[in-house]
Amino acid sequence: MSLLLPANATDIEIKLSDSRKTEIELEQRLNVLINIDSVPDQFLNYLAIQHSVDYWRNEWSPSLKRTVLKQSFNRHKMKGTPAAIKKALEPFGYTTTLVEWWQTNPQGKPGTFYLELDLIGKELNEEVYKEVNRLVRENKPASRHLSNLQITTNPVLTICNILVHQTAFTFSSEPKA
Repeated sequence: MSLLLPANATDIEIKLSDSRKTEIELEQRLNVLINIDSVPDQFLNYLAIQHSVDYWRNEWSPSLKRTVLKQSFNRHKMKGTPAAIKKALEPFGYTTTLVEWWQTNPQGKPGTFYLELDLIGKELNEEVYKEVNRLVRENKPASRHLSNLQITTNPVLTICNILVHQTAFTFSSEPKA
């Protein structure tokens, strides 16, 4: 770039021209920081702010953070719908069944729904319970109220070991005298 400057260019003009070179190199590196898949793990928090992620935990694994980032735009489009609740719980590996008041027999109280949640072998503790409630509360329609939350913890693998013990009883009668 300094080749384009006139022969009588001052020292400050040459330095300004050289500073533009580093700016171009910086712009190329910024493209890496914008891409969710290629950004280094330490910059995922800044992408969460940029993508307006509603809830973020530093304890999450990088793969879960990337999944939440990728889904944030569509989640904002769907927010306030039953599908948004299912999508919010999906990255954590939970399967959900949402039943609204008009789908029950007999019909439930208008404006309510209940949620059946299967943890699929994951541990159920107070933190998981609070996390599920928070996700439901943030993504449910404002006019709907959660009437029941049923959580099932089905084991991934069940091993049964049946031990059969056989005992034989022998009865003898005393000889007749």
